[in-house]
Amino acid sequence: MRVFLKPFAASAALLAVSLVVPASANASEAEERFAIMELMDRYGVVHDFGSPDEYADLFTPDGEIAISGGPVVVKGRDALVAQAKRDHEKYVSPTGPNGENESFMRHIVTNRLVKLTGADSAEGSCYVITLVRDGSNGPALLSFGRYADRYVRQAGEWKIAHREIKLDFGNQALGEKLGFR
Repeated sequence: MRVFLKPFAASAALLAVSLVVPASANASEAEERFAIMELMDRYGVVHDFGSPDEYADLFTPDGEIAISGGPVVVKGRDALVAQAKRDHEKYVSPTGPNGENESFMRHIVTNRLVKLTGADSAEGSCYVITLVRDGSNGPALLSFGRYADRYVRQAGEWKIAHREIKLDFGNQALGEKLGFR
């Protein structure tokens, strides 16, 4: 019985040490990449249902957004909050019967790729499919595109430092009907 307890005691001691050391110190490359992929997914949910402050919190304080290789169109926390407020005014319905905001838009993030480029930096990309409620017609494809991102870890959390939105396809007639430029 003593032979059995020695490996168990060693495992218990190792577990105890791993619980004391901060998670970021033990995080593997796969765990870091997973944390960034969760950030990518969270962007879609927060964009559709979160508050403007929650949206800006996904980015670094000087985070920026550019569109299709063009110049930066949104830069810094104040501009990110303002952008989210404009989007909510246009695309989020008043609070529904369950107390939650009702968005007629869904950003579906898929095919995520992440490459760590340093201890606190990474690059990534994903597809984004934007569906909208088109009146009584139900859901309709508004656009299909990609996000090309640079990420930075600040205070132990991964944030978007730069996002380039690359539009591959856009339903121009539907976009004009809904007030998109």
